[in-house]
Amino acid sequence: MTTDSETDTETNELQLRDAWDAFTESLKTMGHDALESAPTDVERADGLRFILRQLAYREEQFLEFPSGHKPELFWAESPTRKVFADCPDTIYRQFSVVKGGVYRVTGTRGESPYISFTAYRAGAVDRVVADLHDGELEINADGTLSITVGGPDTGSNWLDLGEDAAFVIIREYTHDRVNGVKATFEVEQVSPELGHRPELDADRITSFLGLLGMGLSWVNDATVRLSAELRLRPNIMNEAGADLVSEMAGTPHNHYQLCYVQLEPGQALELELNPPTCRYWSVHLNNWWLESPEFRDGQSVCINDAQAEREPDGTVKMLVGPDDPGTGNWLDTKGRTETILLARYLLPENELPPIITNIINI
Repeated sequence: MTTDSETDTETNELQLRDAWDAFTESLKTMGHDALESAPTDVERADGLRFILRQLAYREEQFLEFPSGHKPELFWAESPTRKVFADCPDTIYRQFSVVKGGVYRVTGTRGESPYISFTAYRAGAVDRVVADLHDGELEINADGTLSITVGGPDTGSNWLDLGEDAAFVIIREYTHDRVNGVKATFEVEQVSPELGHRPELDADRITSFLGLLGMGLSWVNDATVRLSAELRLRPNIMNEAGADLVSEMAGTPHNHYQLCYVQLEPGQALELELNPPTCRYWSVHLNNWWLESPEFRDGQSVCINDAQAEREPDGTVKMLVGPDDPGTGNWLDTKGRTETILLARYLLPENELPPIITNIINI
C-alpha cells in the first residue's frame, strides 16, 4: 500500500530492485559455477547447500550483528554452518568489533582442552591481528575469567585489535562436544558508548548485497581452488602453509595437514600416525566444499586424541572409506569414494612426524 509521503516523493523501490537483481544474478552464477566445479553428483548437491549456508552466515555477520553496535556472540560455524574445514569438535563463537573499540569478555573456562581468542582483519591475506590462548591467560581458581579486547595493553588477559581488526573468533576445542563441561562467554562493549541500533535503510542493504556477492564468490573460489589442488595429489598428506592458514582464518596455534582421498570400490585409505604430545589433535573428513560431514547423530567423521585406539607402541592407525572394518579407528565416508581429510595438532611440543598413507583392500 502506498503512503501519502510516497506519492509526493521518490521511493527507494528502484534502488532496492536494482541491488536485488544484481545480487540474484551473481547468486545464479555462483550456483552454476558450483555445479560445474564439483567432481561428483553428491558434491553438486552439497555445493548449493554450501552457498546457502554462507549466505545465512554473512547475513548475520553484517546485518544482524554488525560492528559499531552492541556486540553479541553468534555462531561463526556450527553443526549446520560450515566453512574452511571446520572441526566437528570445535565450538566457534564470533563477535564484530569497530576501530578504537574496547570490549570485555567474561565467562567460565570449562574443561575443554583448548580455548583461544583470535582477532582478524577483513580481506583475503594477512588476516590474523592477534591471538591469545588459555595457556596465556590468568584464570581464577573458580574457573572464571575476564579478558580485555582492544584499547591499551593491560599487561595480562588482553587481546590487541590493532588498527584494523573487524571481528574476533573464540574457539573451544572439545573432546566431547555433547557431554563435556564446556566454557561459557559473554561480551560487552566498554567504549565507545553505544546507542540504539538504527533502522535498516536502502543504502545499507544495497551496500550489503554488493559486498555479499563479492564475499560469497571469494569463499567459493578459495574453497574450490584448494580442493582442486589437493585432488591433483590423491592419497598423500600435504602440509598447510602459513599463507593458507591465514587465508582461511585458521588459528596460528594449529598445524594442519590435508589429503584428498580417492578410492576404488572395495578400497580404504590406511593412515599411520604418531602424534606428538599436544593440547589436542584430530583427523576428520570434509567434502569438496571443505565442510565436515553430518555428525549430529553420532556419525564417525572425526577421531580425536581422547577417542583414538592406539597400537602397543603408541602409534595410531585409521581406516578411511565407505566399508566398516568392524574394529579400530574408522572414518566413515558414507558411500563416498572421494573425500578430503584434515589432520590438526594444537600446540604440539615436538616436530610433527609424517602421516603414512596406504591404499588397502577391505
